Amino acid sequence: MKKEFKKVGTHDGKFHADEVMATAILKEIFIIDITRTRDKKTLDGLDIVYDVNGGELDHHGVNKVLREDKIPYSSCGLVWNKFGKDVIAFKDKNLNEEEIDDIFNFIDRGVMEGIDALDNGIWIDKSEVPLMNISSILSGFNPVWYEKSNENENFNRAVEFASSILNNKINFKISVLKAKGKVMRAYESREMPEVVILDTYCPYIEALKEVDKDERILFVIFKTKTNYIMQTVRGKDGEDRKKLPKAWLGKRDQELANVTGVSDSIFCHTGRFIAVAGSLEGIKKLAELAIKEPYEHESIMNKIIKSVRKLFIKK
Repeated sequence: MKKEFKKVGTHDGKFHADEVMATAILKEIFIIDITRTRDKKTLDGLDIVYDVNGGELDHHGVNKVLREDKIPYSSCGLVWNKFGKDVIAFKDKNLNEEEIDDIFNFIDRGVMEGIDALDNGIWIDKSEVPLMNISSILSGFNPVWYEKSNENENFNRAVEFASSILNNKINFKISVLKAKGKVMRAYESREMPEVVILDTYCPYIEALKEVDKDERILFVIFKTKTNYIMQTVRGKDGEDRKKLPKAWLGKRDQELANVTGVSDSIFCHTGRFIAVAGSLEGIKKLAELAIKEPYEHESIMNKIIKSVRKLFIKK
């Protein structure tokens, strides 16, 4: 597919994440010539105008367009809603309609809705720990008040950064969809009922959730450039279905080999969710040992404490 040329426009002055990301979206499917102004006559002569001048892609009117969860769209959400599926189809012509919808919703929920909410004055980050978000990062490209820099140059740098974010998220979701067949084949052909073995790493979590309805899989093994990794699988409650043995915690090399009896043992994370060995045979032996290890019985008090913590986090 060939990109069309479009004259596009948004407002000048201080820029925000919504029109920056909207511009990044448009750049994916059009060759754009952007004008930043509030002059109505100029804007009326452009092909696509957003976040200014009224119209379908400006969210500043009284009657805002709302999502199903009542979050109002900002300009980036409106632009994504109109052009997002074209962006995805342009990215990979082999995607079917269902896959395009899946990616569209993933990006809409994971990228656009947060920007929309914050731009409309809805604060969505209630964590006690201050977290950076896309909106604050993109807005941070504005010149500081005492700086005599070119505002449009700063805007363009912000757009390039936003393009990286957008492309990374789309590419990741495409990779998840492409991994689905590999994960399902590994699931169907597994040697141990509790273990899936992949010949290389791929994003397996989503596909595994889909196929492993009974939550039988405890560990996933995959090959890296230099060794083999075994990783625990989390259940619907967000907890590891089974942690690696306590005796392995934080141990490396010979110390871990002494504990496990596996000569090429390399490492076990202190969180007991990753173990590493030098060979497929070695990592499979570690998996067998981890499966045989008795389950830990968590105290009722610890379960209550975890449940209370989760409630506070949600609030």
